[in-house]
Formats: sequence, structure tokens, C-alpha cells
Amino acid sequence: MNSVKLDIYLKNVYRSFLYIFAAAVPFYIFIPELSIGILLLTWLARILITKRLRFRKIGLEWAFLAFVLAEFISLPFSTNLMQSFIYLKRLLLFPIVYFLATGIDEESDLKKMVYIFIIASGVYSFTGIISYIINPAVRVSHIHNAMTAGGITMLSALAGFAVGFKTINKRWKVLFLFIAILNSVCLILTATRGSWVGFFIGLMVIFFYVNKKLLLFIPVFLLVFYLLLPANFKYRVENIFNPKYESNALRLHWWKVGVKIFTDHPLVGIGDVGAGDVYRKYKDPDEKVIGHFHNNFVHIAVTLGSVGFLAFLFMTISIFVQLIRQLKKLKSGWCLAALAMFAAFHVNGLFEWNFGDQEIITIIWFTIGLAMFQKISGPDSQIN
Repeated sequence: MNSVKLDIYLKNVYRSFLYIFAAAVPFYIFIPELSIGILLLTWLARILITKRLRFRKIGLEWAFLAFVLAEFISLPFSTNLMQSFIYLKRLLLFPIVYFLATGIDEESDLKKMVYIFIIASGVYSFTGIISYIINPAVRVSHIHNAMTAGGITMLSALAGFAVGFKTINKRWKVLFLFIAILNSVCLILTATRGSWVGFFIGLMVIFFYVNKKLLLFIPVFLLVFYLLLPANFKYRVENIFNPKYESNALRLHWWKVGVKIFTDHPLVGIGDVGAGDVYRKYKDPDEKVIGHFHNNFVHIAVTLGSVGFLAFLFMTISIFVQLIRQLKKLKSGWCLAALAMFAAFHVNGLFEWNFGDQEIITIIWFTIGLAMFQKISGPDSQIN
């Protein structure tokens, strides 16, 4: 097999595993992880065969580099060096963005991955709804725990709405909006309040872009959302801003402890570790030990200190800037989905350590990579 034929074969392998990745990412993380490994090996093999570097800048290089450096700066000062080495694996997810942004050449591949992901998310939500019907006493947690399920359905619902609103083909539009509603119903049944709040912020982003008049209907959507809630979940909404409500009070307490730990380790933190061992020194005698602080910014500040916090903030702002530029330039459904999903992710991250939830953050890097692909391919790469 000559080099040209081998490169074509490897390109087809690469494309196939991108499709597998898109289909599996709402479900079990093992398959996307395996796909990442194969994509990396295939990418490197194509570089060796063609003698061409398959890497193009997407405007996020300094942002990713800053966070990588923050991780390594904190590493020698870690309170658990071995665990910090293990947690460096989160950095291995960054290449997902480049696998999608610079590793594919055709718009048709992008379009198929978007469609595969949305349809797969519908299957995920359908099975979640069935699991709730079978056992209505339990929040949806059919594959993942309820908070992860809430994050996945939050992101999936926003993807369906954004792409559905921007899709011209009526059949696909109906399908995507139906799946978005299905995902929204499953989201309700997860009873995950942070994901609910994130969803409505993301939906407001979509409405603001599609038609600002739709924002007037947000109160109606909130009312319908509340009315659709099972009776045993309504109390979670009614106490959403009550500081004395148990889970609210716990989060406030955890954040206060997090601030104390940060004050004692202000520069490089305690290392990228589970916070349990250090938290044990600060907790009340009868209090349970926690492994993270249920807030992305607090947890990053505690584990990576000021250096890591500023790097995380820089990375977050850089991604928002790039996504907004892409949306203004291309006006595409997937850029809108990526922006809305990223906004919802960070709102949800005010109440949950979802940056450390591999299933959730993998979906985030997947969506950002697809949006950045459009940047490279030009204004003709729009999903309509």
C-alpha cells in the first residue's frame, strides 16, 4: 500500500472514530477515551506518512498553555503528588478541540457529527425518562449520577434548540426541536437545580440571538417548567434561593471553608488533588469530609492557587471571546449551540465541580472543537 492510499485509509479510520466519539459521548466515557487514543495515534501516523504537520492555530493556544503551565507549576507543591500526576490526565482532553478543529477537512463530517450527537443525546434522555417511569421515586440517574445526568441533558437540550432553530430543512428542524424537548423533560427529572439554572441561561442566549422577542416568553417557560415538575421535586424549586435549605447551606459552608484553605495556600494551592485530606483539617468535628467544593472557581482556587485561578479565568474568557467572534462571523447553529452550552456549563459550575466531571467536560471540548472547525474552514461551513 503506497503512502497516498495509506493516508486515505487512515483518514477514513480517523473519521469513523470521530463518529463513534460523537455517538458515545453522552453515554459511557470509556468509548470516547478509547476513541481519543486512536485519534491521536492516527493523527501522528498521518503526519509521519505525509510529512506534513496537521496542526493549525485556532486562537486558543495561549489559553490552553496557560492552564497547562499552572498545573505543572502547582505540581511540586502538591499535598498528594501521586494523585496530582494522575489528575494531569484532564489535560489530555484538550486535544479533543484540535482533533475536531484541525483534524477534519470536510463540512459534511462536521454536519454528521452534530447530527449524530444530537440524536444520541435523544436516546440518552429517552432511556432516562423510561427509568424514571419505572421508578418515579428516584431522580434520573440511569447511567450516571443525577448531577452528571443533569449536566448532560442540560447541554444536549441546548444543542437541540440552537441547531433546531437555525436548521432550514423542516424535517431536521422538527426532529432536533423534538429531541431538545425530550432532553428538557429528562433534565427536569434529574432534579438537578444547578443544571436547571444553567439551562435557562443558555436558553436566554439562544433566544437573544435568534429573536430577542422570545425572551418575553421566558416567564412562561419557567411556569411550564414548574408545572411539569413531579410533586416531590417542586420543593427543590421553591427553596432554590433559601440559604437555610440543607444543600444550599452546605454549599455556602463548603465555599467558606474553601476560602480559608485558599487563604492559607494562596499562590499555587494544595495541588490538583481531591480536597478530602486537607478539608479534614478545617472541618467541624461532626462534619463529613468532601472531595471537592461544588464550585469550579472555588475548587480551582483551592487546588491551583492564584496562578491556576487566573489561568482558568484567562482560558474561560478566551473561549467565550472566540465563540462570540465565530457566531458573529458565521451565524451558524453549532456556534450558537457552543456559546449557549459553554455559558450554561459555567453557570452550572457555580454550584457543581463540573470542570472535573469527565463526562461533562468532554462534551464541552467536543462542542468547542466543532465550533473552531468552522473558523478554519471559512464562512461556507454553516449547518443550515
